[in-house]
Amino acid sequence: MALVARGAEAVLSRKKFLGFDAVVKDRVPKAYREKELDLRLRKTRTRIEARLLHEAKNAGVLCPVVYSVSGSELVVSFVEGESLRSELSRKAKEAPSFLRGAGKSLAKLHSAGIVHGDFTTANVIVSGKKAWVIDFGLGGFSKELEERAIDVLLMKRSLKPAEFRHFLDGYRSFPGSAKVLGKLKEIESRGRYVVNRMAG
Repeated sequence: MALVARGAEAVLSRKKFLGFDAVVKDRVPKAYREKELDLRLRKTRTRIEARLLHEAKNAGVLCPVVYSVSGSELVVSFVEGESLRSELSRKAKEAPSFLRGAGKSLAKLHSAGIVHGDFTTANVIVSGKKAWVIDFGLGGFSKELEERAIDVLLMKRSLKPAEFRHFLDGYRSFPGSAKVLGKLKEIESRGRYVVNRMAG
């Protein structure tokens, strides 16, 4: 296997799985946690992420296919493409379309009761001229306005004002978007916000 990335929560590697290009995500042990508790938490988060991906795909979101779940290891399809961050840095003429696509993807997630938890330009991949969503490791199932608004806020902080307007053009396809954007204004008016990142 070829190492792709090593983060605080997991190690990502590329490999072939039944002949398909795949990414293996293995959640790393946390030395500060009791061993059995640590293993249980890593297994639980892995199962939740697999379920989130399954439900996201059912909701019409372009995202990786789950190939295998075993313990703290998740194997998903590899999405060939460039991050939205990279596409925006190139000032691609298709950028408004990609941004609207990302907004529509988040709208579909929120309509399905899913929050991503780390919805930034690094976790949206442009593949086949369409926006794909990856890395649901910090996600969960929630209809809380605050959690939905934080998804939008994280993307807003990744974008320039004009770019964010294109993103909102897509996100407003979510029937509850007005309430979420109202909560977003409330969060911003506090001068700070808290993102609840569950330990992997």
